[in-house]
Amino acid sequence: MNKENADHVTNTAEQPSEPPTSASNDPQGDEVTTRKPTIEDIFAPPDVGQLLQKRKYHEAYVVSSRLMKFDSSFIGSKGLVDHCRCCMLVGEGEEAIRTRAQLKKLLIEKSQTTPHEIKEFADSIRGEGRDMEAILFFQIAAEFYENKLKAGLVGIANCCLGVRESIESMLSRDEELKSIVRTHVIPLMRGMRTMIQRSSDVGEEDRCLQEVWCLHRIEYTEYLVNDLDSREKTLKEAIAMMKRVYKKKAGKFEVYGVCLNNLGITYELTSRPSDACQCFREAIAAYAKAEDINDDERAKEIANSKRGLAGAKNKTN
Repeated sequence: MNKENADHVTNTAEQPSEPPTSASNDPQGDEVTTRKPTIEDIFAPPDVGQLLQKRKYHEAYVVSSRLMKFDSSFIGSKGLVDHCRCCMLVGEGEEAIRTRAQLKKLLIEKSQTTPHEIKEFADSIRGEGRDMEAILFFQIAAEFYENKLKAGLVGIANCCLGVRESIESMLSRDEELKSIVRTHVIPLMRGMRTMIQRSSDVGEEDRCLQEVWCLHRIEYTEYLVNDLDSREKTLKEAIAMMKRVYKKKAGKFEVYGVCLNNLGITYELTSRPSDACQCFREAIAAYAKAEDINDDERAKEIANSKRGLAGAKNKTN
């Protein structure tokens, strides 16, 4: 059983939001028109949110791109949010980045908000059919958390968790989005890890722990999109980092046992049961030493890894 520590979660069609009004630029880099929309422009085009809900992603993108040409007072913040969602869902990553930057600028200039409030908003819409929108706001919240010392690192890692949970919810409704997650969303999660790496105002151990939590959330997402090769590399990087920074103290942290357990699962899924057995044994030993879980959680994790060990042993016979 795969373990995703979503604050202790084990795992064996989108609606638009209404942030403040925006002054928008054309995300495609063309000269922005300032003409006012006609009555046909306002009422004739299909609603972008409804198109997204019906999974008509490319049609929604075409409509949204057309709307982005109009006067900024007509586009508004809702238009920016919708257009960024459309860009992500059709794989227009660079355009999504530019649109997200406009929305971030809007939040800075036109609202009084905190990274925690942005994250809470993202949490509130996740799982309501607005998961790509939630991913957008988790990304913005992470950027707001950057350079805010240790608390900011924890905030970024929690935003990475929010993205992971949003992806799982989104894929439960539309598995065809796996390629978009693989090529456009997982890189956003890796960008959050990079934000933590850039922090120079905290100790190496604090930085390492939050990096590893990000890596764990990335590897689990790689599992969700069936990219086991990348998952294995991510897990090995996380485990090696814990060993390098914490040495014999790595087992103090639950995430170390989680990564060992999930590497064991990855080995088992790729027909390497002997290697899987070794990882499950190391995970059991690590969980026994973990200081950041209670006894009930410890017993649950150890039982989980013991089941994995038993299954892997059966495949070695």
